[in-house]
Amino acid sequence: MDERLTALVACATMAAGLVFGCSKSKDAPPAPSSLTASTRGNLEEAASAYEAIRGSLARDQSDVRAQALTLAEAAETATASAPATLRPAIGDLSSASRRLAELGRDDLEGVRTAFGNVSRAWISVLSAEPSLQQNRHVYECPMAKGYKKWVQVDAGASNPYLGSQMPQCGTESDF
Repeated sequence: MDERLTALVACATMAAGLVFGCSKSKDAPPAPSSLTASTRGNLEEAASAYEAIRGSLARDQSDVRAQALTLAEAAETATASAPATLRPAIGDLSSASRRLAELGRDDLEGVRTAFGNVSRAWISVLSAEPSLQQNRHVYECPMAKGYKKWVQVDAGASNPYLGSQMPQCGTESDF
C-alpha cells in the first residue's frame, strides 16, 4: 500500500470514529474565568488572528505574516494583565507567533511547521484557562509532521497541516 493510500485509510478510520459517537460534548457550562475583560479581549483578538492563519494554511496559502504579527502583539498585550500562572503560556504564544511572522511566504512547509509551534502554545493557553475553550475545537492529525494538533472554531476538521492534500484529516481531541 503506498503512503498516500495508508494516510487516506487512517483518516477515514478516524472520521468513522467521529461519526459513530466518539466526539466530545460542548454542552458543558462555561468554566469560571480568572481573566480581566482587557486580558480576555486581547486573547480573543489573538484567537481571531490564529483562526485566520489556520484557515489560510488549510487553503494552502502561506502569506500569514500580518496575522502572525497581530497574534503576537495581542498576546504580548494580554501578558501584562494576565494572571501570573498564565503569563508563561501567553509569552510562548507571542514568541512562537513572532517566529512564524519571520518566515517567507513561499515556504509553505516551514510556515506549517512554525504554525505547529503556535498551536502548541495556544493549546497551552486554552488548557490553563478553560473559560477560553468554549466554542473551540481541538483536532489532531496523525499524518502531520511536527506538532499534530490545532484549534478551530467550526466543528469538522479543516486541516492546516495538510491543506488541500487531505483537508478533512483529523479527529477531535482534548485541549
